[in-house]
Amino acid sequence: MQEMDAAAMGNWVFEDLEPRAEGMQGGFKLLGFDIVIAGKNFGCGNKSVEHPMAALIGAGVRLVIAESFSRYNYRNAINLTLPVLTCPGIRQFAHMGDRISANLLSGEIINMTSNQTIQGDGLSEFALKIIASGGLLEHIMARAKR
Repeated sequence: MQEMDAAAMGNWVFEDLEPRAEGMQGGFKLLGFDIVIAGKNFGCGNKSVEHPMAALIGAGVRLVIAESFSRYNYRNAINLTLPVLTCPGIRQFAHMGDRISANLLSGEIINMTSNQTIQGDGLSEFALKIIASGGLLEHIMARAKR
């Protein structure tokens, strides 16, 4: 089975959304972006492959907060150690360039730019264990060793 090269896939992520990143390899990361704020059904349309979430990781994304997620991408993100929070209203709450802080367990999201707070859905303890283990495969292997 061929390995995914997340860094290579992430080189051009969101290039068309940020004019400063156009033509800049790894531009999303180089410009300091690391949180994605998205709308409804984020990730819809790409079935169950892990590549889109791996590309986000390769682009330096550390957190995705969306109104809702496609179920495949929600689980693929967690399996690959990318935290994802569901938060209705997030697109009106946060804007490009805002500084955001989030509590993954409680789901509390703070916009440090506007000094406002919004409540999202936190991750389950099980999801947090998978992320802390380094991904689903690592979590399964660690459990098998016990």
